[in-house]
Amino acid sequence: MKKALCASLALVLAAGCSTGSASSSKKSQDLYYVYSSDLKTTDYLITQNAADHDINDNIVDGLVEVDAKNKYVASLAESWEHNDDSSVWTFHLRKDAKWVTNTGEQYGTVKADDFVAGLQHAADFKSATLSLAAMHIKGLQDYADGKTKDFSTVGVKAVDDYTVEYTLTQPATYFDTLTSYTIFYPVNREFLEAQGSGCKLGSPDANNCKFGQPTEPSSILYNGAYILTSFVSKSEEKLTKNKNYWDADHVYINNVNLVYDDGSDPASTVKGFEQSENPYYQGVLLAKSDNFKDYLEKYKDNAYTGMQDQYSFGINFNMNRITYTTTDKTATQQTDARAALLNKNFRLALKYGLDRVSYMGTAVDPSIAATALRNIECPWNFVTTTDGTAYGKLVEDASTLKADLSEGQDPFYNADTAKKYIESAKSELSGVTFPIKLDLMVDESSKTLVAQASSLKQSIEASLGTDNVQIIVHPVDSDTYEKSAYNSTGPVDADWDISTSTGWGYDYIDPKSYLHIFCPTDGDILRQNMGLEFEADGDAQNSAAIAASGLDEYQKLYDAADAITNDQDARYKAFAKAEAFILDEAIYIPVQTRTASVNWRISREVPFQGGYLQSTKYKNRIIQKDAITAADYKKALETWQKG
Repeated sequence: MKKALCASLALVLAAGCSTGSASSSKKSQDLYYVYSSDLKTTDYLITQNAADHDINDNIVDGLVEVDAKNKYVASLAESWEHNDDSSVWTFHLRKDAKWVTNTGEQYGTVKADDFVAGLQHAADFKSATLSLAAMHIKGLQDYADGKTKDFSTVGVKAVDDYTVEYTLTQPATYFDTLTSYTIFYPVNREFLEAQGSGCKLGSPDANNCKFGQPTEPSSILYNGAYILTSFVSKSEEKLTKNKNYWDADHVYINNVNLVYDDGSDPASTVKGFEQSENPYYQGVLLAKSDNFKDYLEKYKDNAYTGMQDQYSFGINFNMNRITYTTTDKTATQQTDARAALLNKNFRLALKYGLDRVSYMGTAVDPSIAATALRNIECPWNFVTTTDGTAYGKLVEDASTLKADLSEGQDPFYNADTAKKYIESAKSELSGVTFPIKLDLMVDESSKTLVAQASSLKQSIEASLGTDNVQIIVHPVDSDTYEKSAYNSTGPVDADWDISTSTGWGYDYIDPKSYLHIFCPTDGDILRQNMGLEFEADGDAQNSAAIAASGLDEYQKLYDAADAITNDQDARYKAFAKAEAFILDEAIYIPVQTRTASVNWRISREVPFQGGYLQSTKYKNRIIQKDAITAADYKKALETWQKG
């Protein structure tokens, strides 16, 4: 599914969930709604941004996809198998999948070489998700590092036109689920190299490669359910059904029309839902709206709350801040803050001092705020052992905090405990002057994000005392905010001490998918959201920060878990031990699932027609003319949960 670095809260953008099998006789209205962050690229092979995946997941297919029951099923591959130890995987392609241009004209058939070319292009252009593929595909890291220029040494090959084979670095029973992610998608070699001299495989030059330009829909080929017909920055995104799609009978929405929403009006989607012309398919009832209670009463028969989804959001600490453009702190205060954030007890004080229910109550109806809380990084039931034990329970048992880590409640907020931790931190931080001042950047255009920042400041300062900690909130424009987090290029852009702008969802069905992000060797959020360079690339101060924060010890636990390939239960327990370490050391504070997944909403979408775990896709979804009732949703949910 989509697992990208997400702009913090995505308050109103969760796609409707869906399930059940649909027939070609079903009809749908066109879909109208909003988007909050611009599409940056349609080069689906190199991006990890959620805003890109929202579009790219619909215009190009991979080998497998998620069905209505959240099972991985055939997409471009009609069958696949692996060897005895799951270290070699072979996929057999369907022969009716076509590449088309942005005008819908057929260009060619999807073939095995397209998957080889796709992975080579991803490596050539240093895909933001390269580590995801490189940790699995034999020889890919050596090619990416320039140790070899011969891509035939990489563990992907076209056995024939319709058979692609992957050789892995180690056995991986979950590898088929991984191929649903965009870095494993195909690209037509001939078309790619025609997009400029810099697109030539093996000779990358981003300045002379126009493949994937979002404002030029003709710069890519399409084999997915939709074609991008228009993108105008901070204005609109439009998709049109691909009539030559191999599974067109299950694409019911003919046109997807999205308009830009900067989040300044908490009632915007409800107003859009109510408009007579091109009404939005759903409206999210945000607690910050002046008319929230009136809307809830007006739609009392229609409004419903959803379930937690696969995304986890939380609070990150800048472990080695180097940029201080947005700050009023003195040089000494900057140094003291860095030292404090590298102290375990100081971080635990912040963790126990934060009232997460009140924090979430600024984004959702306070009466349901707790339902959005997540106490570990992985969803509680993400995987289970053979005896049915949920992964979350394994983490709970491994944690030294001895707390109830189940979702939908807060086991941590305790001002007295927070004070004990801050006193311990003060005794350990010799030479550091309190209060510690922590810069928190917030998008000034979002009323909800501003309110959440205020709530965070209030609860932590009340718990710990302003003589110990002061949260300095810095409202900035949207572009500055996104550059500091969502579109960060590395530690130099991390102009803050604490951040609430990190989100992640799974790439494949294994705890590693969530936990790799913290690895100091090549973790996905390390550079963008923790203020650190990869271990091999950083200086002495960077290395010291990795050691002081405990990330080097985490890497050892992670590696030990990942080395277990022949005992799934043991593997899950070992990863749970690694995740428990992250929680116990407060290296990261988990906070929530996407608020949009649990918020009150009203909708015209037929419930549960498409994959809940692949909610970015419009395939299989159906929009009806009239709003569904809460009873409709409840009945559909009960049916879906029964499987």
